[in-house]
Parts: sequence; C-alpha cells; structure tokens
Amino acid sequence: MNILAWHNESGSKWWRLESPAKWINRTAEHQMLVLSHKLWKDDIFGAHIVVAQLFNSPKAVDIIHASGAKAIYEADDAFLDTYGKERKQLMHFTKEMRESNIQTITKCDAMIVTNEILKKNFGRFYKGPIYILPNYMDFEWWGEPTDHRPERNSEEIRIGWAGSRSHHEDLRQILVPVLLKVMKKYPQVKFVYCGYGGMSSDKMVTEIGWGEDVFREIPRERREYFISVPTECWPDKSRTLDFDIGVAPLIDDYFNWCKTPIKWMEYGANQLPGVFSPTKYTEAVVHGKTGLIAKNQDEWVACLSRLIEDKELRKTLGKNAYRQVKKKWDMAKHWQEWEKVYKEVLIG
Repeated sequence: MNILAWHNESGSKWWRLESPAKWINRTAEHQMLVLSHKLWKDDIFGAHIVVAQLFNSPKAVDIIHASGAKAIYEADDAFLDTYGKERKQLMHFTKEMRESNIQTITKCDAMIVTNEILKKNFGRFYKGPIYILPNYMDFEWWGEPTDHRPERNSEEIRIGWAGSRSHHEDLRQILVPVLLKVMKKYPQVKFVYCGYGGMSSDKMVTEIGWGEDVFREIPRERREYFISVPTECWPDKSRTLDFDIGVAPLIDDYFNWCKTPIKWMEYGANQLPGVFSPTKYTEAVVHGKTGLIAKNQDEWVACLSRLIEDKELRKTLGKNAYRQVKKKWDMAKHWQEWEKVYKEVLIG
C-alpha cells in the first residue's frame, strides 16, 4: 500500500502525518510519503491512498479518483465554523471559501479527525466514514527528559506558555489577569512565552513587525519572549526555555472543545508540572496527580501558588505526567491505528 499525504505546513503535521508515516515506513510493508500541499502538481506518484490535511481543492480530489486512488481528508480543528469578533485571531471564511472546503471534504472517501466532538462537527454535512485517531506523543521525535537543567543563581520561578495566535482570547481572558495577581504575590515569578504574544517596545514599528503585545500589562522585566522555531526543532527548544511550570488556559467555547490535550503531553514529556483549563484537559489530566485543573481565575491563582511554593509537588506532578504520557499516549504503541484506517479505506 502506497500512501501519499499532503500537509498544510502547520505544526500538526508532526502529530498527524510525519509520526505515523515514520512508523509505517519502518515497521509495516507499506510506503508513506509526506509532502507540503504547496508542492501539489496534479500528480499522486502512484499512491493508492492520498491523505489531504486541511486541503481545499475539489478538483484535486477528482484527480485523485481519476488516478484510481482513495482520498482521505485529515482535520484536527473545527476550522469551518465562524466565531465572530470575539475570536478575532481565528480564520474566517467567506461563503464561497467555506462551500469550496465542504465540497472538497464531501468528495473524499473518508475523514480522519482527533475526537468525537470534531466527528459530530463534520458529520453535519459529511455522511461518509469518519475515523477518530487521537494525537499521541512520538518520543523518538521529542526525545527523553533530562535531569541536567541549567543552574540558576536566583530563586526565580519560570511560568511558561507556547502557542499560536488562535489562543489570543485564552491568553487575554484567563492568563493575563491571573499572571498579574500571581506576580504581585510572588516577586520571584517570571513569565516566559514562545511563538505568539508579540514583543514589548516603545517603538510603534515593533508591534507592526511582531504583532500585538498581548502581555502589555506585565512589566517587561518580569517576562521573556522567544520567537517560534520550526516544529521539528520544537522539542529541543522547549527544553531550553527552562520552564518550572507550564500553563494551558482555554476559554470554554466550541472551538476549544474540538482541541486535544497536546500541551499536557508536551509538558509531561519534559517532566514539567502544569495548570490546565478543564475545557479539554480533564480527559487526560488527573487533578492533583498528573497536573492541576483550574476552573476560574481564583483557582488558577491558587493552583499556581501551590506549585510556586512547593518544589516537591512540582517534581511529583512532572514525573507522574511523564509516566502517564509514556504509558497511554506513546505513538510507538498506537501507530497501527493509522495503518488499520488506511487499509479499511482502501478496501472500501
């Protein structure tokens, strides 16, 4: 079985395509090639199955079928829904773009999504088979945690977050007010963020070039910003940020309910404790054992305070999270789920 996958150049390609492809190519009697959709030239290179990640081209699906192959649409977000001005950083489709995307999906032979909520979301207009394949951690890509952390010459506690612009409302509505309260209470706390969030400067050109300073209320000396790196470099970069505590705020809305608990997996893979919103993380995090769940701002402040004050609790939660991710969410134990789905779609 030859499988060709077109990715959309987002970080999700590593979770959804690159990782299972590596295991399939290494272990199974199949070949799986993963390429950027920008390289699409109406050629499927003899593939029996073509996987299209958030791909918008009804014509491409026709070409796939004309070549005698099956088409699978891969989606890990509720990207077709409109969220209004309250979600200003999300993609908003015109009516024509939305209809074109739906037409592309409905032409495919199957869909793969990450959870039951997404399955119901796309099931509104797609009546073909929809398979659920959750995200798993590939420890060969991520690497194993190390106990050799840099020595510090201060009592600084580094609270960290990394992510994309889709989290704008999560940061502004939850994290910023919480950090202001925590920093007032604990002068040794510093906030470290990577990717989205912008840079702080007195020069107007800074925000023009780097985007809105999302954390503008937090004093500059109490925060550090790092630009994003290619996804293949993110595991190493995540460790150099030297977090003591990871955070994953998610407002309670439909878009976030379609997410998966990736940040908990990443923190756990680095043996880091974390504080998480219940929106998605209650399905993975055991409160008080593998992380802390905070339902509102007061609980966020209380949970962060516990971790700031208790170094041993930080170690315990971090190690417990690592063991749980390794036990239940290791791609090495789950890659065959992709192989099984591809076989089922090919047989039809």
